[in-house]
Amino acid sequence: MRMREGKWGRGGRAVNIAQGATWRRRSRALVLSLGCILVLGLLVTACSLSDTTSAPVGTGAGDVVPTATASSDSSYLHVPPKGDSFQARVNYTVNWYLNHMTLDQKLGQMFLIETYGQSYNADVDNMVRNLYAGAMIIYGKNMQTPQQLHDYIAAIQSHAQIPLMVTMDEEGGVVDRLGYFHFDPPLPSAQQLAAGSLQQTEETGAQAAKEMQALGINTDLAPVVDVRSVPNAVEYTRLFGNDPTTVTKYAGAFLTGLQENGEIACLKHWPGIGSITLDPHKTLPTITRSLDQLQSTDFATFRSLLALQPGMIMVTHVIVQALDPTMPATLSPILVNGVLRGQLGYQGVVMTDSLYMDAISQKYTLPQAAVLSVIAGDDLLEGAFDSYSMSGMLAALHTAIDSGSITTDRIDQSVNRILRLKARFGLLPLKPLPNVTYPGSPTAPAATATTAFASFNADFRHDDTAA
Repeated sequence: MRMREGKWGRGGRAVNIAQGATWRRRSRALVLSLGCILVLGLLVTACSLSDTTSAPVGTGAGDVVPTATASSDSSYLHVPPKGDSFQARVNYTVNWYLNHMTLDQKLGQMFLIETYGQSYNADVDNMVRNLYAGAMIIYGKNMQTPQQLHDYIAAIQSHAQIPLMVTMDEEGGVVDRLGYFHFDPPLPSAQQLAAGSLQQTEETGAQAAKEMQALGINTDLAPVVDVRSVPNAVEYTRLFGNDPTTVTKYAGAFLTGLQENGEIACLKHWPGIGSITLDPHKTLPTITRSLDQLQSTDFATFRSLLALQPGMIMVTHVIVQALDPTMPATLSPILVNGVLRGQLGYQGVVMTDSLYMDAISQKYTLPQAAVLSVIAGDDLLEGAFDSYSMSGMLAALHTAIDSGSITTDRIDQSVNRILRLKARFGLLPLKPLPNVTYPGSPTAPAATATTAFASFNADFRHDDTAA
């Protein structure tokens, strides 16, 4: 039974799925077919996208932020400049962590967990300290008072070796947890914002950022950039408009308000679901739009908003018949690696919508979905709701790695993107560059890095061979 918080509320879920030994048996059976799935996906991608140029998947060198062409009216785009020295320190810091983390620590960074409590407990501690969760989501079930939530998040961060991305769906309107639980004044919906000015929309994004950061929530899973193309679209008031130009402008203004105030933002829901009338929480919708319609409308907002350097993009669970009639977009190498990364050129963090939604769980277990998500090109996996479910997903990933269905280089690609995002927004402290003297610092940078390395190793004690 899913705990809902209003229309399209992504609440917690009490599930009874095969776990423990069953997970391991299914994982071993699954990996026998994963190689075939991967090869088939790559072949179909090559055929479907033969007129596009594939962009390299994150390599650890240079900036993961893509180069993209914005729409002709880009006055609403405000990208904070970052100097060469900043990027050099990001590169050095991320590469240092990648070189010193164990496989278990890396895999943990790829998990966005949810919790059932309102205070720090043993299960949360296990996911944060022993399984190395890289992110979490706040739902209404975690919220009692502003002070309680602030203290809960602070306790989690104090036990994490690498700070977590703490996320919430704070769009406004029907998806406004801070407003719904009277933590802050309600925010207008996307539909209401689009009836006003871009300035008001950007100010609303800035307001959301400040309210969330006061509680310790550093990531907003917003804005929705889907374009309404049917009158009874399931997202209804969550949509900014009926055409990609309007949606791009207003979603871009809201995103600017978030990110210029230090809040990580997330475009959703790739590949664009403004045409669906069924809810992926309950079933697997099919998008029947032509490739031309997808390119000109559904993909257009994502393509234009890459110029804003969004922190993340969320992929959700729909069948896109024109590109991949068999796999949900979340699990589709064609839709993620092929179109989003290869064709649009996005090389940042891709997160999944919750993998226990019925659109996925009607066919796949959480461990199976985790493996297929990584093969598809996703970086951050949402769906683990306790230590047991997270351990099952991790076991499946280990089995896939042992079989060769997923390589450790592929894991490094995702962790590279996640750590770069954390460094960009100040969650991951930047290490000083070797042989560089910083004004006002009497300590040699190399010595500082050595000290940090000792501390890192002291914190990260883990047997990589453990089951």
